[in-house]
Amino acid sequence: MKIKLLSFTLLLVILTSACKKEVIDIAQLTFNKPLDIDLNSYASRVENQNGHIEVSDGGFKTVDKGEKVVKYSFDEKESANLKFDGAAISPSFGAVITTYNNLLSFATFTVNAEQTAGSIQYLKKKFGKPDSASVNNIMAEALSAKTKAMLKESFPEYYKEYKNDFNSMVVDYPQVTSWVKNDVLYRLTLDPVNNSLNFKLDIITKKAFEDTVIIGYHKNIDNPFK
Repeated sequence: MKIKLLSFTLLLVILTSACKKEVIDIAQLTFNKPLDIDLNSYASRVENQNGHIEVSDGGFKTVDKGEKVVKYSFDEKESANLKFDGAAISPSFGAVITTYNNLLSFATFTVNAEQTAGSIQYLKKKFGKPDSASVNNIMAEALSAKTKAMLKESFPEYYKEYKNDFNSMVVDYPQVTSWVKNDVLYRLTLDPVNNSLNFKLDIITKKAFEDTVIIGYHKNIDNPFK
């Protein structure tokens, strides 16, 4: 009886291991190249888009000029199979990975707030000084000492705590920070909330940006690639 139970347990472990998907680390993917992994079995949804995005009557429309876009969406459950330099993807936001004419061209995701500091350090170590930063401010009393310290340690060149014109303490921080490397834009958005620092990263290629195939990047007022 014990031998049968042991055999059953071993079989269950083998089957579970066989069914478990390999974790995809977005930091290891190469943009402007074909994907070397089939995302169809990973994604929650796969949507095909024929054409680029144009502004129309205050909204937008898709105009087909031969562009082939495939959008892979990862919801709460499926996002567990994704990482960013080892950091877990936040299940509440999930992730989207998009190909354009069969090349990896866009990704957007957030990491778990507990791993924000490490993810910021990864970007700074890999890309160096940001090419641009948009500084915002927030009431100092809205942030914990931990969050303020994280902002200051991550971006000391942009962090500032001072009294505003109304004699209230405020904190300057880089709300949006960008790097452009090898025709790829890395756009980091930070959202400090009380005791946490939320991290959202968009990655988009120059081709996808200038051809306006990604919703949200279809109004090219300021081109970071120029």
